[in-house]
Amino acid sequence: MKVLNGGPMMGRAMSNLASPVVKGCSGITVLGGAAALRGRESSCIKCAKCVSACPMGLEPYLMAKLSRRKLWERLEAEWVTNCIECGCCQFTCPADIPLLDFIRMGKQEVGALIRARAAAHATKK
Repeated sequence: MKVLNGGPMMGRAMSNLASPVVKGCSGITVLGGAAALRGRESSCIKCAKCVSACPMGLEPYLMAKLSRRKLWERLEAEWVTNCIECGCCQFTCPADIPLLDFIRMGKQEVGALIRARAAAHATKK
């Protein structure tokens, strides 16, 4: 069984079931059986289903690859911050690659890079 704070595509797994439901929570989703299991990840087959599914016109497979390799500046150039984290890319991926996990990690790192760059620029003034 897997419990998500939110829906099946954008929800985040709850590690503590005693967590309260707070304002802004769109719901609790409980997945059981096969739906609770993540498929076995395989290599990207370059089918571009994730690209077709992305409502923002991004290239999720490339962003996940750059994030996995910790190439934050290249990831920033791919507009990772424009990702709305809808989960469509991961939902459509036949290789079961956790694209959204890598994209979320990349967004955090790119955000830190942008903040550090802004702080360095502010101290120069």
